[in-house]
Formats: sequence, structure tokens, C-alpha cells
Amino acid sequence: MQTHQALDDISGGLHSLRLDPPDCLPFNPSGERDWLRATFNDVPRYLFRVFTPKSRGRTDQTWTRSMDATNGIPNARLDIFARDNEGEVADMLNRHLRWWKGDEDNLVSWTSSLLFALVYIFHLHANTTHGSELKDISLCVVDTTFFPTGVFLRDLDLIRAFRASDEFLDDFGDLQLKNRGGIEDKCKLVSAQAMIDRGLYDLQPRFKEFAAWPKAWRPPWANPVLELRKEFNRELGDACEVSLKEQLAAMNIADLFGGRWALPLAANAFALRPRRCWNERILATFRSCRFTGSFSS
Repeated sequence: MQTHQALDDISGGLHSLRLDPPDCLPFNPSGERDWLRATFNDVPRYLFRVFTPKSRGRTDQTWTRSMDATNGIPNARLDIFARDNEGEVADMLNRHLRWWKGDEDNLVSWTSSLLFALVYIFHLHANTTHGSELKDISLCVVDTTFFPTGVFLRDLDLIRAFRASDEFLDDFGDLQLKNRGGIEDKCKLVSAQAMIDRGLYDLQPRFKEFAAWPKAWRPPWANPVLELRKEFNRELGDACEVSLKEQLAAMNIADLFGGRWALPLAANAFALRPRRCWNERILATFRSCRFTGSFSS
């Protein structure tokens, strides 16, 4: 009788067991690509993603999902290194990096460059296909140390891994790739309009010009980023001073993100233009009580 009762209890427990999908789908290279594991630690701590409701994948306060994961395609739960057809994986990677549409895309792009992400906001705003209002375009920041190892992988490392399977794979810039993952409590989302209202144009005046770009099928993006980065080739003595307006803008934008995000966002905001390392206004900002205790390792 006790044995039957125990079996009934086990059966009941199995019926009530619910297997949820994992929070993340890490990259799991093996065999001849096992060398990629050594690159997991090369991913920067803070990554940025710009998205809108019209983006092909889905990002919100809880999840970021690839196009395939959003559409419920079975392969979305399969690590790309576990797939049999390497040519198809290389083709998907090539299309993703070139922003070409296709039947499958199980990757999500991130960037370690706030400048790159912010210029993309204005690219989306001016895009005739996308054409989103600034209030509908959001910037997401994640702390990669909150995720399991292997969730993020640098694009150049993936390109090296699959270059032999696709002759068109090449250097595509500063993107970090993943497919899907739970980001609740590991991220912060803020709208582009909110950052503008808090003084984004004071930190980089060229952004106001970018916001007025005429609508186009392929608005500028990479070239303006390269142009702005030329400022960093100046001599150290030509580094930009920090005005009071810039200091307040950096602090106010950082406050939008708040908590543990405030300090790294303030640092990235100041870094939109070349600065002197020991600028007193920057140091005063970081010493401010508004940032005390807001950063955790």
C-alpha cells in the first residue's frame, strides 16, 4: 500500500511538473571551435541595444528575443554550434551582419559603443521603412556580468569561426551577438526622447542635426559615427572642456537610468566627446552624492 501511494505521489508530481524555457541560450562551441571559449571573457561589461516596436526581434524589460525566438521557430532553441549545416549558420550570420532579411535569424545585436547606439537612434528615426518617433525608440543597457558565461560573443570571433563556410563574411564593426535571453533585473530601458529632454544635445550638439535628417530609404549611420570619432584623434591638449550644461546633462541622463546604471551611463555620456582624464567637472560628477553607492562590481 505504501509503495502504491509513493508511486501515485511521484506520478502526481510529474503531472504537475512544468518545464519552462531557459532564461538564456548560451553559445556552446566545441571541437575545432572550442578556442572560442577563451573569448567569452573579452565581452565588455556594459552593452547597448537600440530597438523599437517595429524591430524584427523583441526587447522589453523582461526579455530580448531574436526574430526566430519571437516567431516561435523550433531552431530558436538550438545553439548555432549544435546545428548540422554550417553553411546555413554562416549564411544567417552574414545576412544578420548586413541587415539583410531572410527566413531565419536567431541572433540579436548589441554594441559596446554608446555613440554607435545613439547615432542608430537617429538612423531609425529618418528611415522611411522604419520611421519611428523618438519617443518610441528605446536604448537598453545590460550588465553582462549578470548573465551566464557564453550568452554573449563578439561578432569578430563568430566571423572567424564561420568564415570558411561563407566567403562573404568579413569585418562588420562593433557588434556583440546573442540569440535570446531573460534580461529582467539585468537591464534598464530609456526612450530616446527622454534622453533628449534631459540634455543629450548638450553632450553632442551634432545629434540635433542628425535628428533633422530627411527621410530616406538608407539614412546615414556608420559614416557619421566615423566622423565623430575623428575628434578622438586630436592631441590631448585639444580635448573638449566640460561645460556646466554638459555636466548637468550627463547627470540628468544618468538619473534616468538610476541605481547601478547611473555611474557607467554618466561615464559613457561624457565619453561621447574626447575629454581630459582629470577634468574637474567630471570628477565632481562622480563624487556627487547622486552617484555614491550606485555602482556595484
